Amino acid sequence: MAIRSFNDLNKRQQLAVLIGVPVLVAIILIVLIYRALGVLGPDRDGKLPGFLLRSPPQSLWGDILITEEDIAKQDEIIKRRADAEKTLANLEVDIRTGRERLPLESEKPEMRLLIEKLARDIPSDIGTVQVLSVRITEDQGGAASRSGNVEMQTVTYQTDITGDLNGIIKYIDTIEKNPRFMRVSAFTIKPGVVAVDNEKKLTYPPHAVKMTIVTYVYNPGKGK
Repeated sequence: MAIRSFNDLNKRQQLAVLIGVPVLVAIILIVLIYRALGVLGPDRDGKLPGFLLRSPPQSLWGDILITEEDIAKQDEIIKRRADAEKTLANLEVDIRTGRERLPLESEKPEMRLLIEKLARDIPSDIGTVQVLSVRITEDQGGAASRSGNVEMQTVTYQTDITGDLNGIIKYIDTIEKNPRFMRVSAFTIKPGVVAVDNEKKLTYPPHAVKMTIVTYVYNPGKGK
């Protein structure tokens, strides 16, 4: 069968070709676009006609939306992690400060020297204090951690001093306000006996004081 050219067709056939070919091309384009939209997924801006909107479960755009949701969840986790790390950093500062206040177990002799030094550092215009002796007693029980290891141990310094009232009060205040943790748990005071000197003037001998100073030593090798 010979192929007829367009010019050989009659008017009706030419008109059918002129109308049919564009319609066929349009149908093919619509089918291709519809399939492509099925792959890409729905239009988030809502600019496409409703009959062209498709949202099959395995569309490319659906995958993008799921990925964006996962990214948002991960961003939230990262944000919470940053807040947690900030809180942990603050706790580490508090822990480090606390450990700096507590002497190490090896520093017990240094703490005894500190107790003696604080007495010598009392200004003479405030009062006078003299340390006669400092004896160390320890609580062998200690404070146990969750793992059962000993972390802290109570150490008591039995201290005998003499001095006037103003000096003793200043000394106690200096001990308890020292950067290294110390606490005066008990003390007894024996007033000096008032006497008369050769010029018949009253003299006020220093008071005798027994003090119990408590601190805790920390041993990093025995606990975490």
